[in-house]
Amino acid sequence: MSESLEEVEVLYYVRNKDLIPEIENFTETGRISENLGRMLLLIAKNLSHKSNFINYTWKEDMIQEAVFTCCKYLKNFDLDKSNNPFAYITTICNHAFVNYINKQKRHSEIKDTLFNNRSELEDEVGIYTYKAIDYTVMSDDMKNVK
Repeated sequence: MSESLEEVEVLYYVRNKDLIPEIENFTETGRISENLGRMLLLIAKNLSHKSNFINYTWKEDMIQEAVFTCCKYLKNFDLDKSNNPFAYITTICNHAFVNYINKQKRHSEIKDTLFNNRSELEDEVGIYTYKAIDYTVMSDDMKNVK
C-alpha cells in the first residue's frame, strides 16, 4: 500500500461516543462523511440480522432503503435534546424495514391477484399468460396510442 492512502478503520459496532462527533460535523457542514455513512450502513446491517428481518429475500434492498431514510431524516436529530443518536438511527432503520416489508407485501398481493385471475385477463384483454409477454408484437389498438 502507498503511504498516501489512509487506513480504513474496520467497524464492527457503533457507539454513541463515536457517533456524536460525526453528527456534530454533519450538523455544521450539512454533509455526511464517509465514516458516518459507514456507521449508518453498519447499524442497518446489524439490525437486519435481528430475527424479525433475517429471512427476507430482499434484505439488501431493505438495508439500502434504511440507509437512505437515515440520510433523509438525520437532519432532524437534535443533540441538545438527546445524546443517544444510536437509538434514533436504529428506530429510523427499524421503521424503514417495516415499511419496506409492507410495500413488498402489497406488491406480492397484487401479483398473486393477477396470477389467480389470469384466465379472466386472457378472455377480456387477450393476453396469454402461459407465455412470456412479447413486447415486440403490439395489437392494432396499441399502435395508434402515442
